[in-house]
Amino acid sequence: MTCYALVAAPPADEPPVLLAAAVWSVAVMAAVFVSTLLAYLLRQRLERANAVVQGIREHEYVKSVRQPVATVLLAAVGGYGINIATQDAGWPGYLGWLLGMPIPAGMVTWAAIRSVRQHRFDEQWPPDEVPSNDPVKIRSTLRRIVHEGADSEQADSAALDRALVLLLDEVLPALRVRRDRGPRRWLREHRMTTVVVLGWAVVTLAAVVLAASPYLWDGRRGAWVVLGAATLVIAFIALGLLTVLYRYSRYRNMMLASEVERSAGMVRRQIVERRLGIPTASGGGGPRRRRRPATHDG
Repeated sequence: MTCYALVAAPPADEPPVLLAAAVWSVAVMAAVFVSTLLAYLLRQRLERANAVVQGIREHEYVKSVRQPVATVLLAAVGGYGINIATQDAGWPGYLGWLLGMPIPAGMVTWAAIRSVRQHRFDEQWPPDEVPSNDPVKIRSTLRRIVHEGADSEQADSAALDRALVLLLDEVLPALRVRRDRGPRRWLREHRMTTVVVLGWAVVTLAAVVLAASPYLWDGRRGAWVVLGAATLVIAFIALGLLTVLYRYSRYRNMMLASEVERSAGMVRRQIVERRLGIPTASGGGGPRRRRRPATHDG
């Protein structure tokens, strides 16, 4: 009873715990939604940059790109926590820091695990498999295929053929399937993302309901208005985030499939032309121009 009284009746200058948690949760959710939306709106520029950056080796990409980004985010959130501690912001500030910390901390941890696990992938050629849901591995394999195909005398033809089979006959069809998925199938195949986003929204809404329940029981109309507005905002953010993630996923798979089809297909055509003895433009033996017939003035 004493604990319940402390939670139900906080000091006058501090908001209730559940209300503060709900506000911070909505703020973090909105920040994730806005950042994802900006990435989608700038998708063409970002995808061009991804095509360049993700072509490097897997462990180099993790070490040079993912780990620094995650570290910067972790340092920013950690600096926010230090600022709260030095300015005596009270427990609402610490609550916001605790809600925001898992995102960069998880990114740093996952980047370290991925760097350790995937180092072996770069050392094996050709790879045993190339996952269709890993653009870094696809682009690093594609870049090596283009490099090996440009130097046919030094390349291992059997390994190059195997890598081309992996990309053109296995990865490319899978990318087209992923590109053409509808929303329902995407939600089923990204069950973890769906559960996290919807669960996050449900927990946040439950905190709002519990925080507003004393006022709802008193029959205050303003409390019902606030609850209705919070429900609309939380539902909009959650559904909007899933929609943007779905559309961005389709776009990335479409661009990746086009890149694989164009670059790997060109290498395969060049190999076939070399084996058949057909001169190619890249080999300096482009098609010869026909000499115009001489005209004799009568």
